[in-house]
Amino acid sequence: MSEADRASCPYPAGAAETVHQLDADFTQNPFPELERLLEAGPVHRVRLPNGVERWLITRYDEVMAALADPRLSNELGRGLQQVLPPEPLPPRWQVTLRTSKLLGRAMANLDPPDHDRLRKLVVRAFSAKRIEGMRPRIQEITDELFDALDGRAEFDLVEAVSNQLPITVICELLGVSAADADLFRTAASVLGGMQADDEAARRTIEALDAFDTYVRGLVVARRAAPGPDLFSELTKVSADGQSLTDDELVSMAGLLLFGGYETSAQLISSAVLSLLREPEQLALVRADPALLPDVVDEVMRHEGPVNPGLNRYALEDIEIGGVTIPQGSYVVLGVATANRDPRHWPDPDRFDVTRAATAKQLGFGYGLHYCIGARLAQLEVEITLGTALRRYPKLRLAVPADQLSWRAGSVRGVRELPLRVD
Repeated sequence: MSEADRASCPYPAGAAETVHQLDADFTQNPFPELERLLEAGPVHRVRLPNGVERWLITRYDEVMAALADPRLSNELGRGLQQVLPPEPLPPRWQVTLRTSKLLGRAMANLDPPDHDRLRKLVVRAFSAKRIEGMRPRIQEITDELFDALDGRAEFDLVEAVSNQLPITVICELLGVSAADADLFRTAASVLGGMQADDEAARRTIEALDAFDTYVRGLVVARRAAPGPDLFSELTKVSADGQSLTDDELVSMAGLLLFGGYETSAQLISSAVLSLLREPEQLALVRADPALLPDVVDEVMRHEGPVNPGLNRYALEDIEIGGVTIPQGSYVVLGVATANRDPRHWPDPDRFDVTRAATAKQLGFGYGLHYCIGARLAQLEVEITLGTALRRYPKLRLAVPADQLSWRAGSVRGVRELPLRVD
C-alpha cells in the first residue's frame, strides 16, 4: 500500500507501540490470527488487509461491555471530516462518503435518541408474527430455486440459491419488481465488498447513486399509492406525531438491503458448508430436523459472516482491558473472536449443533442494536438448509473445502460453493 493510499485511510487517533498486520490471507482463514490476538490480550491495534488501521476488541466480556457503552458511537461519520485527505478525494474515499450519506440515517448507524425514535417506528413492521407469516412464501421461493436445478448433478449454491433467495425476499418486502432486483443486488454487493482499485470504487459510486435515485422514486410512488408491501407501511408509520423522512426511508431501504441480502446470502452458504465439512453433525441434523435453528445459531457463532466485527467510533478516551483507546478512534468490536473465546465456549473451534448454551453468540449484535432482521435471516437459512437436505440425500462438496475462495469485505463468505448431489 502506497503512502498516498495509506493517507486516505482513517487511522485511530493517538499513537501505539505495536500494530498487528492482518495479511492478505486473513480473509481465507482469519481464525488462527484472531485466536492469537485473543490470547495475547483484550485490545489491539490492527491493520486490516485493505490497509486501514483500527482498534480491535477481542474478548467476549470486553466486547459485550463495548456493545452497551454509549461512548462507542454507531455514528461512524462523526470522524470523517477530521481524517479526510485534501481535495480531490481519492475514489475510495468518495465511496466512504457516499456510503455514509446513503446509510447515515439508518437506525443501525445512529445513537439515541435518534436511534430509539426510528426503531420505535419500524419495530412493529418486523414483528415475530409478521416474519413467521412469511414462511410459506420463503419456502415457495426456495422450492422454485431448487426446481430450476433438477437434473443437474453439480451446481454452485452461491449462484443458484444463496444470492437469489434473500434478494427476492427483500425486493418483495419492499414492493420492488423482479425486473429491478439486479439493481438492488448490485448495490448490496458493493456495500459489502472492499474496493480493489479506483475503477471498482467508481463503479461502486455509480451503483449507490442508482440505488438512491430508485428508492427516492419508490418513496414518492408509495406515498401517492400505498400497497401491501413493507415499504408502503414504512411511508405511513408514525409515532408521537413523527414519521420517517425521505432520507430516513432511503437509509432504511439501504439497511434492509445490506443486512437482509448480503449477510443472509453468506450465512446460507456458510451453514451448508459447515455441515458438509462435519459428517457427524450432518447426520445428526438429517436424523432430527428440529435441530435446524440450533444449526443457524452455531454457524453464526463458529463461522458468522460479520468478521472480524462491528465498527464503532470513540467519542472520548476509553479504557478497556487496561488499554486506553483515544477519542476519535475507529474501533472494531470483535464478535468473531468473542464467539470463540474459550472463557465462555468450551472447545470453541469445534462446530457442534448440540452445543449447550454457555453464552449468547453475538453475530447479530446485542442489546440496543440487536439486528432487527435477525429472525428473517434465521428463517431463510433454516428453510434453505432443510430443503437441500430433504431433496439431496447424497449432498456433498464438489471440491475440497480448503480449495474454496472467500471474499474480502465487511461481510465474509465463500465466493462459490460447488456441490454434487448424485
